[in-house]
Amino acid sequence: MPLPQQVIEQLGREPESSHGWATGAILFSGGVLLFVAAMYLGMKWGYEPYVQGQYDQARNQVSSTTNAISIPDEQRIIGLYSQSANLRMALANHVYVSNLLGWLATSTEANVYYQNFDLSAGNRVSVKGIAKTEADVNQQIAVFENAPSVASVVVSNVSAVQNGAGFQFDVTLTMRPSVFASSMP
Repeated sequence: MPLPQQVIEQLGREPESSHGWATGAILFSGGVLLFVAAMYLGMKWGYEPYVQGQYDQARNQVSSTTNAISIPDEQRIIGLYSQSANLRMALANHVYVSNLLGWLATSTEANVYYQNFDLSAGNRVSVKGIAKTEADVNQQIAVFENAPSVASVVVSNVSAVQNGAGFQFDVTLTMRPSVFASSMP
């Protein structure tokens, strides 16, 4: 059986040549290389002089500002800065008794008032108070013991007042440092 005409024509033609994967890879690599080289040259000849000019301009501005301030003015500025930094540090470490007084006011029972208040080193607060009844004394001591701001409570005296006006008590509280903390940043 003879071969069909189409098959004979296909066999007679030369095969089409394809570039293959190696040629494509070389063309892609060459394109990437040209792109990177163009980026490098743009950075080297365009961006680097721009950045250097900005740097020189800023340096000149700093030196002209430095020369514009006289030495006495510079010393006054340094002194003012030093004073403000020292004041800020002193205020940051300052003990704020008003915080303690506010806490004491909100933590005091209705039938209790204080005759004496003493704040000493170690965050110790000694109070001498008078309560209407013995139950009021116990309730006030329980408030102190349950307060998160109080580290420890020491009751040194509970006694009846001689004229029958209530009960006197002496309490020493060791407060946590957070009670005295500044509300300033």
